[in-house]
Amino acid sequence: MSQQSSTRRQLEASLRSFLPDQVQLGNSMTSSKPTVAAVGLGGVVTGYIWGRIRGRRVRKKA
Repeated sequence: MSQQSSTRRQLEASLRSFLPDQVQLGNSMTSSKPTVAAVGLGGVVTGYIWGRIRGRRVRKKA
């Protein structure tokens, strides 16, 4: 492998400073799944109702 340039090393160091030291995906994902599912289901139901209302308006005008 070739040696990395100093610019690349500085760029990698600056990017790593933004990232957390330890990633804990397991805990955060399991606690947020019910919330995400509820929001997704609410969006689907809202879209269905919006489409029904809009469809009735279009049919009344025709």
